[in-house]
Amino acid sequence: MNWGMKIVLSLAAFMLFIVAAGVYMVNQDTDTLVEEDYYERSLKYDQVYNRKQNVLDDQATPIIQFNSDTLIIIFMQENNRGTLRFRRNSDGSLDKKMPFYTENNIFKLPTTFFQKGNWNIEISWDTSGKEYVANQSFNIQ
Repeated sequence: MNWGMKIVLSLAAFMLFIVAAGVYMVNQDTDTLVEEDYYERSLKYDQVYNRKQNVLDDQATPIIQFNSDTLIIIFMQENNRGTLRFRRNSDGSLDKKMPFYTENNIFKLPTTFFQKGNWNIEISWDTSGKEYVANQSFNIQ
């Protein structure tokens, strides 16, 4: 086999490798978005920004605490209504969304249905007609 044939075979093997790698990457589902409605949410980000600014202006950042197997969220004001979005970065199938309402400033949630590990929580609530959003991370051990 002469050197010209070796170059042609090397280029053919390289092209075959590139095509196989491309097919493999297209078939993988690792490049999905964190949120399915990412584009719709980005169009409404001004509302989210205003809610986050309300948290800063009113110093209304909720405090997250753990007491054995209970997640405790302490709000700065009473009569809170909203939603909690729990996201797990390592496995999106574990994500949860739930509504809540508190007459006082404390909301308690059992953590028995959460898997151990790192979680992100987005708390979206309103109090007296003013809307807020806060994001925090926590670890369940």
